[in-house]
Amino acid sequence: MTDDVLRVAALTVPCLFGLWTAVACRRAQYHGLPGSDALVWAGLSGAFFLLSLMKTARGIGLLRGFGDFLRGIFKQRGWYEDRRSLQIAASIAVAVVVMALFGWGLLWSWHRIKRYRLAVGFAGLIVGFGIIRFISLHEVDAWNANAPWARTAVDLVAAAGVSTVAIARLCQLRDFCGLATSTRPAGDDPHVSADRTN
Repeated sequence: MTDDVLRVAALTVPCLFGLWTAVACRRAQYHGLPGSDALVWAGLSGAFFLLSLMKTARGIGLLRGFGDFLRGIFKQRGWYEDRRSLQIAASIAVAVVVMALFGWGLLWSWHRIKRYRLAVGFAGLIVGFGIIRFISLHEVDAWNANAPWARTAVDLVAAAGVSTVAIARLCQLRDFCGLATSTRPAGDDPHVSADRTN
């Protein structure tokens, strides 16, 4: 129960930072500053909000029986007998996509605006890990049973990564705003214009 509360709290932090960054980017764009990544940060905030909701619903037992429901659908379609090959293929595909997203984000980590791709890579870690656990390959289930702390570790790493990138973006926006204010001509400042008029 303590781990569930910790994971939900950890996922709430990047949700709030993502929302804050999205609003800041939107305001910066409104004032003519670089802020085209506002929609991406809003999407990341929404994704972590949904993840925290799912963790909460699972913690209080609202998703109990959902796995059995899906297992019944697979049995009806005849996929359950050959599920191991599907599980292996799906797990490998998800792992490759997650690694590609994270590597893609690292390549753009130097860019001021497109650094959000690194945040997408961190978000991909937690989503991909959750999908692989949901696929329920026997080896993964055994490893998860022997290392229950792994879920919390992945959640904390992903939350910390996204939050760090969001904080870096907020600092950039603050620097941009300060630079724009310092380089603004005196004639464009309403306070200076009012003083001159008086």
